[in-house]
Amino acid sequence: MSRHRMVPRSVAVILLTGQLGGCTGWRLESLSPAEVVEQQQPGEIRVQQSDGRREVLYQPTVRGDSLLGQRDWNAKRPDRALALTDVREVATRHVSAGRTAGLVLGIGAIVGAIVALASFQGPFDNCCQ
Repeated sequence: MSRHRMVPRSVAVILLTGQLGGCTGWRLESLSPAEVVEQQQPGEIRVQQSDGRREVLYQPTVRGDSLLGQRDWNAKRPDRALALTDVREVATRHVSAGRTAGLVLGIGAIVGAIVALASFQGPFDNCCQ
């Protein structure tokens, strides 16, 4: 494979890999779990229970005195219920400016290094043509 074809593929792989890390982080909410779910309607929340266990609930809803959610994003209906009194804190995902800046700078540095290496002509470049 020629060097010119490898550069775009390498850049694509790096960009895709960078997206896996994402630019989001969990932020603790000061509102009650019921208020967070009703006001923000998040797609996912991280719940810390009174006993210290943490879990992520997808498509959370509040029904009566219970927090309902799905353990798996693809579930058809809620399969987990927690008493609101057993929930100590709730966190929601938000974009992290620091992670976003780090990702952009990191990808830029890697792409720059790949382009520099691809355009570098070493002592053996002309020997095999």
